[in-house]
Amino acid sequence: MDTAAISYRVADFLREHPPFDGMDVSDLRAFALLGRVKFFEAHQFIVTEGASRFDVFVIEQGTVLLWDERSADARLLDVRGAGAMLGIEGVNAANTYPYSARSASDVLIYSFPAHEFDSLIDKYPAARQYVSAYGSGGKGYRSRDQDDPQGARIRNLSGPKRFASCSANASIRDAGRQMLETKAGVLVLLDAERRARGLLTAGSFVEWTANGAGDAEQPALTLCERPLTVTEDTSVVTGMLSLAAGDASALTVTTDGTPDGQVLGTVSPEALGIAFGDRPHEILQSIRRAANLDELREGNQRSRLLVRRYLTSTASSGWLSSFTCLVDTTILRRILAITSADASLCWCFCGPAGRAESLTALAPEIVVVAADGDQATCREAFQRVQESFAECGYLPGADDGFEELFHAASLSDWKQRFQEWIEDPVLKKIYLARPFFDLRPVAGNESLFRELAAHVSGAVNREFLYVAANDCLGTLPPLTFFQDAVVEKSGEERSVFRLEETALNPLVDVGRVFGIAAGKAFGTSTLDRFAIASRLLPGDAAIFEEASITFRTVLWQQGRVGLAQRSSGAELPPALLSPYDRQVLRTGFQSILRLLEWFDDLEWVNKI
Repeated sequence: MDTAAISYRVADFLREHPPFDGMDVSDLRAFALLGRVKFFEAHQFIVTEGASRFDVFVIEQGTVLLWDERSADARLLDVRGAGAMLGIEGVNAANTYPYSARSASDVLIYSFPAHEFDSLIDKYPAARQYVSAYGSGGKGYRSRDQDDPQGARIRNLSGPKRFASCSANASIRDAGRQMLETKAGVLVLLDAERRARGLLTAGSFVEWTANGAGDAEQPALTLCERPLTVTEDTSVVTGMLSLAAGDASALTVTTDGTPDGQVLGTVSPEALGIAFGDRPHEILQSIRRAANLDELREGNQRSRLLVRRYLTSTASSGWLSSFTCLVDTTILRRILAITSADASLCWCFCGPAGRAESLTALAPEIVVVAADGDQATCREAFQRVQESFAECGYLPGADDGFEELFHAASLSDWKQRFQEWIEDPVLKKIYLARPFFDLRPVAGNESLFRELAAHVSGAVNREFLYVAANDCLGTLPPLTFFQDAVVEKSGEERSVFRLEETALNPLVDVGRVFGIAAGKAFGTSTLDRFAIASRLLPGDAAIFEEASITFRTVLWQQGRVGLAQRSSGAELPPALLSPYDRQVLRTGFQSILRLLEWFDDLEWVNKI
């Protein structure tokens, strides 16, 4: 067969695999002419760790094992088959091979000059993005053909250019006249230094009238809501979340983002909504106004559709989990209002919802704390709310090993339970109770939560931390993906990727221990806890930053798959993962393993 025919065959093979899929055929054929065919028998070295990277390789057939040989005991890193590449990591790091690669069977490989490969992928952003996954673990990844409002800024909107205003000393009559003349939806009351002292809307006047009106010559400030201020550089996402959390009528843009800055303009919920296909603020408003559980279910479903649409990157998982936390919290508060629940109870989330990390439609795990003596009332209210959540379209949560009514108890009972978990973590099965250390108050009498949090923080001791830390090491991440199977560290192949158990939970569990050690377990997220660890152990900040990147990636994958399949996203067949997804997760597995190996040396406990 002549050389031209061989190059055509090689080009046809390349275009079936990333990063070459999507490239022009002419570029692939020119690149294929540079290639050489190499054959290796089983157990031969293909590349050696630390050797200069002159070539990249594409496996045409056979299986190759990648080994880390920096220590006396070589460690298996990955298993790669047909279509996979070797030497691709050099694009992101030093120009040497970071591993040794040995054939596990007879292997046929195409070899290409590394500099020609690097030049080729520079022509194709999608190819460059795929290759970057071999070093970055998906940091900054954004899906193709999807707009992400994460990068949009307030200054890019048309709203904050002009705004209606009047003096902070104006009367109600004068302010109302000004709104009519300008036909403004929002009126800003300014002091002499052009600082915002309040906002008026048509609703302000309606409420004033409904409450009996009164003297129209009174100061308009008596009707105002407090300004919610941001800068022009605030992201649209941050502005939306602030507006939704504060239930405000508009954002006020100032020179420094504080009420003391000069006003540059206002941004309405409608203007923010331009950046979204469905307006998050309106979804939350519809939930707050819902008259029954059917309307709450509609709001919940709209919110999850929005999340599915914009869950396009590792970065988007952050703001969308904040949004779903607001949705779940608002639904719970509205259920309590509809069911006329006892206001003396303290309602909390625990587990993923308690960490503000629940992207799927899985029902939040609820904990109720009652004043001593109110346990019967507490349990009745808990059951009503649980039934209401099911009617709002949530999926049932997994069995956590406790009876359902265990989640509703008096303050004294909760104190005793936490005390027992801390004093005897082995016999009291602390591994089952870990989600309760993720408590976040969301409604009701929060003084009960504060008393419980103070009690738990005071009870934690060094021995408990040792046991809790050791429990984090029971589950290791997988080794790799091979074909449509996930390969465990033991070499066992599984048809189902246990994403939550083997990738998400190890990160969550390590972060939780740091939160407990710092006295800030309750009310914090996994990313908050890694940030705490970085501050407490600045010399090891790099490993926590790497873990944070991996956590965002795994949470993104869980949410994306869970929303698409209407499941918890805890498990999925590897066939659902694209080649890019698989490589990002492979990189993440190595990051998790490095974190656990570092964590296994409990010397860090003595440094905190």
